[in-house]
Parts: sequence; structure tokens; C-alpha cells
Amino acid sequence: MVMKCSIIYQTCVAVSLVAGLFASQRESSVKVLESFSEYHSENEDFSTEARNEIVNFTTEGEIGTGALTSFLRELYPEFAEALRMAGDDPEEGIKSLEEIAKNKDPFLAAEGTYYLSRVLVSEGRFEKALPLLENLRNERRQHSLRAGESLYYQGVCYSNMLQRTAASDALNEFIDEYPEASPRLIGAAKDLIASLERVHRGSIDDVAGHMEFSRRKLDLTDVGESTQMAQSKIVEMLDALIEMAEEQEKPPPPDPNSSESQSQAQGGNPSNKPGNGNNNSKQGNPNAQEPPRVVRRVRGAAESAWDDLRKRDRGTDALGALKSKYPARYRLLVDQYYRSVQGGEKDKTE
Repeated sequence: MVMKCSIIYQTCVAVSLVAGLFASQRESSVKVLESFSEYHSENEDFSTEARNEIVNFTTEGEIGTGALTSFLRELYPEFAEALRMAGDDPEEGIKSLEEIAKNKDPFLAAEGTYYLSRVLVSEGRFEKALPLLENLRNERRQHSLRAGESLYYQGVCYSNMLQRTAASDALNEFIDEYPEASPRLIGAAKDLIASLERVHRGSIDDVAGHMEFSRRKLDLTDVGESTQMAQSKIVEMLDALIEMAEEQEKPPPPDPNSSESQSQAQGGNPSNKPGNGNNNSKQGNPNAQEPPRVVRRVRGAAESAWDDLRKRDRGTDALGALKSKYPARYRLLVDQYYRSVQGGEKDKTE
């Protein structure tokens, strides 16, 4: 009975907290809309119909995060054109949105900053998008309805920058603080958190994450310190994984109780009978001398391949030199990684 009462109490507290968050966020959104209407009160292009629509937003119904976008598109045709351009030609769209983000209208500047960050994220330029998203949640917070979405995309940026703890913190905060956010974003945040929790340091998933990070940076022609550190980390983790795989793949020691071992102990090694040939070591003799360990050659080969990449030489030599050094279970991953790097370079040169 006591436990049941405790559960009911905790549920009531949780519901109360969520209700409080809804009320607080709605109040904040109402203030942004009222400030927007007041700011444009003397703007002749801000129609009476638009003003009435904002009044309706503030008094009833749900306030969507994109509530200001349609008003701003009508007030500023250049903003509408920048959004269209971003869809057709991201590079040109980025240039246009950078100008929009400098506009003296703080509401337009905030919305332009949001869309600029979204285009940068879609183009894999997470390092440039992150400070814009932080700016939206801080300096521009009073002029934007995008604080929640900005927090989600901060988590996405951190994740792709291999800052997994920061990514998980941002995404969990987004889920906790913005329960009324788009179900699509809530679901995506939960999926991303789950994928982050599945990655263990040094695992093949961790290697793949570092490979994607360095591939992206190379596509952006960034061969700086962070890229080289990620590449070195790839080599270290693959070294450890290869060594572990080799240990697991070693043949088990002979069983002293087996009939073959007893026969060998009595001087009757069946493998030395006439007609068996001289290729015993190639037929799986566990006592044959093994070739030099693969792991001793991995680091040199990988670093050599990285040096080729750093010099922008992404030919088949770099791929072959590295791929041939890895056990079969890792070759596909390495092959996909370097082929994606080569493919990115070909796309740029064509």
C-alpha cells in the first residue's frame, strides 16, 4: 500500500512538472510573438490580417516553432529567396542566409541564423553550425521560437564531432525540457541517445565513428590537428581489435588426452608418414612457426596510408597498402572507408 501511494505521488509530481514546462514555454513563446508584433507595429508591410493572426496565436491554440517563418517570408522577400536558394544550391544559400543573419531586424536575424545552421548541419559542417545554435539559445532567445530545436541540433553536432557525452547531455536535456516538441525530433533524439550508448570505446562501432569523422573532415579539405588525431585514434583502435582477433583465432593447444597426442608422444606422428608431403605447416600444424604478427605492420601501413591522404593523394596505393594488412573481418570496413574518401575526391575533381 505504501509503495502504491509512493508511485502515485511520483506520477503526480512528474505530471505537475511537465505541465509547468508546458506553461513556461508557452508563456515564453507568447512573449516572443507579442514582441514581434510590437517591433513591426509601424511597418506598413505588416498587414492587419497578420497582426490578427498573431493575436490568435497568443490567445488560443498551439504555437508552432515555425510560427514566425511565414510572416518573415512575406515581410522580407529576400528571406524567402534565400530559403529557396538553400534548397537548390546549398553553397549559395549559405551565403544568402549569412547576410540575413546580420539583418537589423532581430527576429529575421534569428530565423536566418536558424536556417543557416540547418543548412550547415545538412552539409556536414557541424563545427560551424554549433556556435550559431548556441547563439540562438542564448543571445537571440528573446527573438526566436527555435530554442528547443536548436538544442536538439546541438546534440546532433556534438555526436558527429565525436563529443559523445556532450551530445547525450544535450539530447537528454532536449527531451526533458521540451516534451511538446515535434514527435519526430523526440523520436530521433531517443534513437541517437540509444546509438551513443551502444558505442563502447575501442569497439568496431567506435572505429567506424572515427572513420566517418575523418572522412567528413577530409571532404571539407580539413587536414588539421583534430583530423589527424582522429586518424591516429583509428589506427590505435584497429591495432587493439586486430590483436584481440588474432588471440581469439589462435588454434587451441593440443589436448594431451587425445589419441593423436598420445600417438605423437610414442613417436608415431601420423603427419610425418610418407606421402603427406612437406607442406605440413600450411595444413594447419599448430606447432609450425607463424609468420610475423600482422599487428606489427599495421601501424606503419596505416600511418603511411594516412600520410598519402594528408597530401591529398587518395589513389589505390593507399587503399591497397592498408587493406591488405587487416584480417578479413575488418577489410570490408577499411575498404568502405577509403573508397568513400576516394569517391569524395573524385566528385570534387570532376
